[in-house]
Amino acid sequence: MRVEVTPRQANVVPGIPLSIAITITNTNTVIGGYAVRMLGADPGWIELQADQISLFPDESRTITATITAPSGIPAGARRIAIQVRELTPPEASSITELDLTVPAARSLQLRLDPLAITAGRAANFSLVVENTGNTSITGYLSGDDPEGKVRFRFEPERVSLTPGEHSVVDLRATARRHITGSPAVRMLGIYLDEVAPDAFFSDSDYAAADSDQPTTRAEQDALATGTFVQRAVLSRGPLSLLGLLAAVTVFAVVITLAMSRLVGQSAADRNLALQVAAARNASATTGTSGVAGTVHLLTSGTPVRGVSVSVFNAADTSTAIATSATDSKGVYQVGNLAAGKYKLSFRGAGFVQLWYPGAATDADATTVTLAAGEQKDGVNVSLGGVPATISGTVKGDDVSTSTLYLEKTTPAATNGAFSPAATTAGSPDGGAIVSTVPVGSDGTFTLTNVPSPSVYQLVVTKTGYATSVQRIDIGAGETRTGVQLLLSKGDGLMSGVVNSPTGPLGGATITATAGQATANTVSLTDGQVGTFTLRSLPTPGSFTVVASKAGFASQTLTLTMSAGQKLSGVSITLGQSSGSLAGLVTQLPSNNPAAGVAVTVTDGQLTVQTETESTAKIGAWQVGGLPVPGTYTVTFTRRDLAAQTVSVSLDAAGNITPGSQGTRITADGISVGMQSATAVVYGTTSQPGGATVCNAANAIGEATVTLNSGASSYAVTSASQPNGKCGQYRIEQVPAGTYTLTVSAGSGTSPSSQVITVQAGDSRLVNVALARPASLSGTVVSRADGAPQCGWTVQLFQVSQYPTTVTATTTTDRTPTGNRPCRGAFGFTGIPAGNYILSVGSTPGNAAATVPVTVQPSQQLTNLRVEVP
Repeated sequence: MRVEVTPRQANVVPGIPLSIAITITNTNTVIGGYAVRMLGADPGWIELQADQISLFPDESRTITATITAPSGIPAGARRIAIQVRELTPPEASSITELDLTVPAARSLQLRLDPLAITAGRAANFSLVVENTGNTSITGYLSGDDPEGKVRFRFEPERVSLTPGEHSVVDLRATARRHITGSPAVRMLGIYLDEVAPDAFFSDSDYAAADSDQPTTRAEQDALATGTFVQRAVLSRGPLSLLGLLAAVTVFAVVITLAMSRLVGQSAADRNLALQVAAARNASATTGTSGVAGTVHLLTSGTPVRGVSVSVFNAADTSTAIATSATDSKGVYQVGNLAAGKYKLSFRGAGFVQLWYPGAATDADATTVTLAAGEQKDGVNVSLGGVPATISGTVKGDDVSTSTLYLEKTTPAATNGAFSPAATTAGSPDGGAIVSTVPVGSDGTFTLTNVPSPSVYQLVVTKTGYATSVQRIDIGAGETRTGVQLLLSKGDGLMSGVVNSPTGPLGGATITATAGQATANTVSLTDGQVGTFTLRSLPTPGSFTVVASKAGFASQTLTLTMSAGQKLSGVSITLGQSSGSLAGLVTQLPSNNPAAGVAVTVTDGQLTVQTETESTAKIGAWQVGGLPVPGTYTVTFTRRDLAAQTVSVSLDAAGNITPGSQGTRITADGISVGMQSATAVVYGTTSQPGGATVCNAANAIGEATVTLNSGASSYAVTSASQPNGKCGQYRIEQVPAGTYTLTVSAGSGTSPSSQVITVQAGDSRLVNVALARPASLSGTVVSRADGAPQCGWTVQLFQVSQYPTTVTATTTTDRTPTGNRPCRGAFGFTGIPAGNYILSVGSTPGNAAATVPVTVQPSQQLTNLRVEVP
C-alpha cells in the first residue's frame, strides 16, 4: 500500500472549504480494501468523498477530503492526520500528518455606555472593548475630540483580550467649562493602539496617554464615538432672570393679573397631563402577557437574589414600563404586559449592568416578543461582578520574601496538598493561579481586579516554612480587608516507606496536614523504592497523613510530633483499588496481529471499550481502572472476523485468577486468536479459443464471475492484465453458506455453473474452464458442377441488422499453391450465438446466394454448403 497526500501544508480560512487529495495505490498482488479516516479534527469539519474503497493490484485511486473550519476558530497552527487502513491482509496502516494554519483575522468592537452625557467639568462613561476576531489583541486606549479640549483617563488603560473575550473600562472625560453661554457639545472619539503582546514599552512610549495634554486624530480612525454635552458655569437662565425681576417690579399689577389667569390655565393643563400619563402607563403595563426567568452568576452558575429587572418598550429604552427583582432562587417574573416587543435590563449591586441576553448596551439587546396572553419563561441571563479587592496580613516570625498565590479552588486544593519545594514554579497545588503577589517584610498584601463573585484559595509559601492555605468566598465587587494568614516555621521531619501487596510501592503521593500547614512528597521509584521524607513540618502538632496512588485505595494515618521531632519508620500499606487487563489479538490461521479490533470489557455495571493498535505494537490493547476483585467479560469484534468472548477474573491484587476461561496468558497478557467471519473464493477462468485468451494456458480475462446464494450476490470480472494475473478472480468477505458459482464469457459460450459450500475462514480455490466459443464453417461450390469456388466474399449478418451492418467478413481460399488444392472453404470463429444470414458473392455487396443460419452457444457448426450460380 502506498499513500500520497496533497497538499501536506495549507492555510484553512474559516467557512471556506479546503480540498485535500488522498491517492491510494494497491502494491499487493491481490485485490485490497481500504478504510480512510481523519484523526485530530472535529468530525463536523470533515467531508470524505468515500471512507472505504477497493483496488485491483497496481491500481491507484484518488479520493477528496474537504475540510471546512467553522467561523470563530482561533488563529494558529493545527495538525491533523489521515489514516489509511487495509481491510484485507496484511492489514497495514498508514498515517500521514497534515499541517493546517488558520490565518489571523483581527476584529475589535468598542462601545460607549451611555452614548451621550450632559455634565459639568467631567463625564464618566463605561467602555466595552470586545475582541470579535480569532487572535489575541493587546493595546492601549486613547481618545480625542475635534477641538482638542477634552482630556481622557482610562482605567485600566491597557487591555489584553483573547478571541471572544471582552473587558469593561471606566472612561473619565474632563474639559474646562465656559463661564456663560450655551452648553458645549464635544464629540469624543475612542481608539485602541495595538501592540505586540510581548513588546517592551517604556513610560515615554505612552506619555501622551498619561499626559494632561489632549491629542487629536483623524475622525475616521475612531472605533467608538460619544457625546459630552458640557454645561456652562452660568447659563443664560440666571442672567435673564435679573431682567425679568426688574420687569416684574415695573409691571407688578399686570403680572399679578396675568399670573392669576395663568395659574388657572396651568392647573387645567396639569390635570390633563396627569390624565394622559396615567392613560399611557395603563396602556403600557396593562395586559395579559408576562415574562419570567432566572439570573445566575457568570463565574459559578449559582442563582443571584436582589437583581433589579427592568422592562422597556423595544422602541424606547429611556424609561422602564415595568420592574421586578429576583428572589432567593434568582427567579423573577413580570406580568400584566400588553402584547408587543420589549427589551430587558438587569442591574444589581456589585454587578455590571446587562441587557438580555448578554449585551452591554440596549442597542445590542435581543428583543423579546410577547403575543396576547403569552407567558414567556426561560428568559435567563448570567451576571458578572465588578472586580473585587482582597487585602490582609501574613503573620509569622519572618514573612519577608514569601509569596502569596490567589488560586481557583480545585478538588486537589481542598486537601491543601502540595510540596513546599515546588512553590517557586507555577501553582503550588496544580490549580489555576489567578494572581501572585510578593509579601513585604511587614506582611501586608493587596490583590486587585479579582474576578467576582467566586471562591478562591489564598496560599502563602516560603522555603523552609510550612505552606499556609485559606479558603475565601468573595462577593460581587466586594472589598475584603483584614484577611490574616499564618506562616509557621517548619523544623520537623517525617520519613517512612509505602508498601503494596506485592512489595514497596514507588510513585505514591504522601500528604501531611496540620491546620493550615500542608506538605507533600512522592515515594521513590529508584534506589530505595517506596521510601519518602517530609521536611519543614511545623512542630509540635498533630498531622493527618494521606498516602494515595492511582489504582490503589488511599490510606490515612494520624501522627503527633513533638517540638523539632524527627519521626522515622512510618509504614503505610496501600491495597489495590483497581486493576487492568491487556493482551494481543491475532488473526487465524496466519497468526498475524489483528489491528482495529473493538475490545469491550464489562462486569454488568462498568463497561470500558478500546481498540487494538494499528501502529507501533499492532494488535495490542489495554484497559485500566477496573474494580478488583471482579469478574469481567471481554468481547472482541471486527466486521470481518468472528466475534469472540472470554471470561476473566481479577483477584484483590489485580492478578488474573486460574479460574478465567477461554484465555491463554502470555508475556503480552491475554492472547486471543480470531477466525475470519467470512470466506474467500478465488481461482482462474480459462477457455480454449476465447476472445480474450491472454496466456499459453488458455486463461481468459474479462469473464464475469458471479456467486449467488439467493439472499446475497457477488460479481467480479477476471483480470486481463498483467499477463501473469490473466484470468484470475477473487471474491472476499463471503459469509458462510451454499452458493452457485457461475462464469460466463459472452453470448457465444455456454456459462459454466457449479454449487459450492464455504465455511467461515475458508479460502476456496475454484478454477473454471469454459467450453469453446461458437463457430461456423463451410464451403462455397458451383451449383452446376459442385466445383469449389475460390476468392469469393462471405459476409455474416445478424438477422436484425441485415443487410446494413456486417457482423464479420471472410474470403474462400484462393487459387491452390503447391500440392494444396482450392477447397472453397470459409469459417467464422468466436461469434455470439444467434440467428444469422450468410451472404456469398463474387465481390462485397454483390450477393449470389444467401443462407439463413442459427448458431447455439458453444456450437461448432461445420460443413455448411453454399451453392452459387
